[in-house]
Amino acid sequence: MVKLIIFDWDDVITLGAKDGYYQCYRKTLKEFNIVFEEKELHERIQRKWGQPFREVLRELLFEHPELLDKATKIFDKKFWGNTFVDSLKGVESANRVLENLSKKYKLAVATGNHPTMLKEKIIPKFHIPEVFVQIITAFDIPIDKTKPNPYMLEQIMEKQEVKPEECVYVGDAENDVLMAQNACVEPIVVLTGHLNKEKAEKLGVKKIFPDITYLEQIL
Repeated sequence: MVKLIIFDWDDVITLGAKDGYYQCYRKTLKEFNIVFEEKELHERIQRKWGQPFREVLRELLFEHPELLDKATKIFDKKFWGNTFVDSLKGVESANRVLENLSKKYKLAVATGNHPTMLKEKIIPKFHIPEVFVQIITAFDIPIDKTKPNPYMLEQIMEKQEVKPEECVYVGDAENDVLMAQNACVEPIVVLTGHLNKEKAEKLGVKKIFPDITYLEQIL
């Protein structure tokens, strides 16, 4: 019996995050006249996806490590300005669904997004209800504990006193699925982000839905 639903945030609760992050990285690289073909840019970013932004920049600037500190400062300006948040949009009826789910289950978040961005910009902009008993981000934990390491899910389950078989994790990307599987938690994939149905099925995911509003029907 499910007692706890843990969500990824980006491209799950709010959409457009992938494009927003990519724009911040592109604009940062442009400051140094560094341009990658889209395939190369995507592959480098995905190798560090879900880790703090500095680690993604480290991968993007692998041949130019001397630029990392300056690039981090430039990225921060882009991210904390309008580049990221203006790329986002909401999921229709998501707030109602979250409120309804919170009456039956504990809800929590394990995400790669920044806690201050969530609290000060995203949650107010989209009027996300205060339904989460716990939020853990990649910025709250050691780098070697980020996705697909099960650490974030284990920390939430321990604090909420819930067993893996009483929990599900809702995500949109391969690392979300792997983190859930590594924590012995059932993954649920929504098709609003990185994964399509075929890729999710290849990862062994049984529950795949268009977006989070379908959770009411299956839990």
